[in-house]
Amino acid sequence: MMEAYLVSNVACSIICAKWALDLGFSQTRQTLFLIGGLLFGPLVLLILYVYLINKAKKEGQPGAKFI
Repeated sequence: MMEAYLVSNVACSIICAKWALDLGFSQTRQTLFLIGGLLFGPLVLLILYVYLINKAKKEGQPGAKFI
């Protein structure tokens, strides 16, 4: 049980770091999101997802359009 939790949080932390990089955050903030992803997993992913949607909305990209 504990191994599955650790594996999912490691995956979340890698995705968090990648999304923070895509958002143009500083290296310090990227590292904080990496650590946050290790500790809180999906919650940090949700926060970054909202950032990504708002960024797409500001730039007029199709990822921000709701059906």
